[in-house]
Amino acid sequence: MAAQSSTPGACTASSQRPGGSNTGRSSLAMVRAAPTATSSVDWPQLKPFAGMLDVAADTVALGGHRGMGANVWHPSSSQPMAAPFRENTLLSFKAASESGATFLEFDVQVCADGVPVIWHDNYVVFGDEANPTSCRIADLTSQAFRQLAPINVSRATAAADTGVLLGGSPTSSSASLASLESFACSTASSAASAATSTTSSGTTRLLRKHRNDTPAEPHEPTLRSWQCEQEDHFPTLAEVFAGIPPSVAFDLEIKMAVPDDVVVTPAHEVDRMVSATLAAVDAGLAAHGPRTIMFSSFDPEVCLEVKRRRPGAVVMFLSGGGQYSHVDLRRTSIAAAVAFASGAALQGVILNTRALQLEAHMVEEARSRGLRVMTYGQPNDNPEWVRYQHFLGVQGVIVDDVAGVASALATALG
Repeated sequence: MAAQSSTPGACTASSQRPGGSNTGRSSLAMVRAAPTATSSVDWPQLKPFAGMLDVAADTVALGGHRGMGANVWHPSSSQPMAAPFRENTLLSFKAASESGATFLEFDVQVCADGVPVIWHDNYVVFGDEANPTSCRIADLTSQAFRQLAPINVSRATAAADTGVLLGGSPTSSSASLASLESFACSTASSAASAATSTTSSGTTRLLRKHRNDTPAEPHEPTLRSWQCEQEDHFPTLAEVFAGIPPSVAFDLEIKMAVPDDVVVTPAHEVDRMVSATLAAVDAGLAAHGPRTIMFSSFDPEVCLEVKRRRPGAVVMFLSGGGQYSHVDLRRTSIAAAVAFASGAALQGVILNTRALQLEAHMVEEARSRGLRVMTYGQPNDNPEWVRYQHFLGVQGVIVDDVAGVASALATALG
């Protein structure tokens, strides 16, 4: 799911809540205005959060975005935002579920050998800011991917640490880089340079830029050393099923690394991603027992294909609602997203929360079509905005500050 560029960012009376039953709150017409910092919406005196797909619940479901939150920073900042947990890792997933999340949202991509792994960006970037190496996940084998992290550890301890984390034979960070460089990367010269790129403390570095949908350029202004306080390796989807209790629900976002100017994703790429993901999900459920699963994607063709192959699956369409550009109107218009999801018999939409603040009435429109509505984005870290969305009829919110939102709303119950 796309990270937003900036840091995170109600009434009382008696009528029918949009898309739901009478709740003893004000009419929708009275609350269409955007919420203010001082506004307040009642929080049901029940359990703090609903299950991911519990449509009868009177509270929202709380999702952990990539676990305990995305590792992001504002493009004008010289330093990344604090990142206690590396995103999309088992350590982050476990912490999120323990902090109150009722489901986990994470990004699934597929390696060159057909193994689904958990990774958000279009490219893996490593080496040095002056001459970075960029590789697509689709160009890496799962073995090379598994050697990625913890890539910021010192060479003196990398072999022991990586062997324990990956459950395989010890592998050093420098060896990991060498393995990665044997696969298709942006340029041979940058790959060769990255192999010898270390800091004064003898570490190899994983890098990240603000929007990682194109290969990194030398000295790119937003390119940073990607470090986290608590490291962990990036897992395969099979490892997530094995490592997270079945009681924790999953929102599997099938992440497509397709340029924004492509109208329709090629069928062979949709098949490559969907086939591998569904096979891994089937295997995970068979090996570890039943679990509530939801599939989501920004790619309409992926949503359609998952629904075609798994008619009984819960499939949600993701839309940025105009917060970032794309040639496909369904990705940039909430109205178009709702119309598509309804026409395709999907279960619902997951909307950019900033876009929803500008078009709050679209929750009622979506609910009137029988769709579930969830949201994502940094404004969801504001508990008052979460309360307001619940009032509008939003059934689930994906947040970065899991512990903060969970604590604030749980306190409101007391």
